[in-house]
Amino acid sequence: MVSTASRRFQSILVFLAAALILIPLFATASDLTVFIEKREAVFHIRAVSAFDTISFAIEPRAGFTEKMVQLYELIGVQQDEAGTLGKVGDFMGEQVRTVRSLLPFWKDEDQTEQTNEKSSEIDTLKRLLDETGALLFDPMEAQLAIAKSVAFVIDEESLFYPFDALHVSGDPLFLKKDVSYRLSKEKTATLKASDSWRGLIVDDEDTDPEKGAEAVSVFFPGAFGFDADSVQPKDIESISSADFILISAEGGVDGLQMKNMVLRPQTLSRLKPELVYLDCNLYGLNLNFINHFKEIGVSAYIAPVFGRWTGKAAAQTMIRFFRAMLNGENPSRALYLARKTLYDASILDGEDPLTAMRIAFPFRLYRLN
Repeated sequence: MVSTASRRFQSILVFLAAALILIPLFATASDLTVFIEKREAVFHIRAVSAFDTISFAIEPRAGFTEKMVQLYELIGVQQDEAGTLGKVGDFMGEQVRTVRSLLPFWKDEDQTEQTNEKSSEIDTLKRLLDETGALLFDPMEAQLAIAKSVAFVIDEESLFYPFDALHVSGDPLFLKKDVSYRLSKEKTATLKASDSWRGLIVDDEDTDPEKGAEAVSVFFPGAFGFDADSVQPKDIESISSADFILISAEGGVDGLQMKNMVLRPQTLSRLKPELVYLDCNLYGLNLNFINHFKEIGVSAYIAPVFGRWTGKAAAQTMIRFFRAMLNGENPSRALYLARKTLYDASILDGEDPLTAMRIAFPFRLYRLN
């Protein structure tokens, strides 16, 4: 005969077993916010979820900064590949490679060197992603396992670092979770798109030869579309407001370069957009644009933190992003789907992991308001 104490003990075990099953299911809806602050070469990390808060520091001796800089240089597309004016050294290097390819006694050696160099780069990439990922993500492993999305709240000192590229259980975070960045602690509002959105779309044939922006304009019949070579100041002035801005163009120090004008954030802010998408190299690090759009109430800002590949990769990123937005996804989920499907398609096409990363990763989403 089972005693009362035994029955009580069995009931407790059943309750605990049920809790272990149900709590993770409930917890999958949790968002994880990772606060990162760099002070005197030390990274101070605080990971906050609905269920737990973990704080830790990454000391200089771990080499985190040096490894992150190496990652940035490795993942970033070289300037001549990105379609922007490169350094003189990049140009001369290209000329040397061209000359060598025309000389038979150099050709085999050069091809072997290139193959070995690419293999070495891939090995280095994996090692760096593993090592930096372990330093940042291992302490919050349990939180990450049940998180649907990850929001990095970073200071300006940390703007440069591609945290969402780092490995979690062998894969880059951006391929596993919805990711966004913020520059302040304030929570951001939910943003949903619709085909009734009116947008400003400006396209440059040099930066968007595959006409991705033109394809996006089909999603939004009410959008105002212009070519970067022909748009005039009066064209922008004629628009009273826009729900979103999509511009593919070259960027300079003072703004986005059109043939007849320069588009500065002050010019664009008059339109009061909710979302700004800039297909322009390194504008994911342009604090002038980011801070200005935050001040005027823009909800989401998307731009590359690296030199991105023009052509199919850049076009497909914007097409997949806006298509997902129209399907009801929020911006972080839309960017996740765009990058994940583009990465997977690149691997299926036979690209190596480094090339697939360069194709899919460059764009970053900031939730500003």
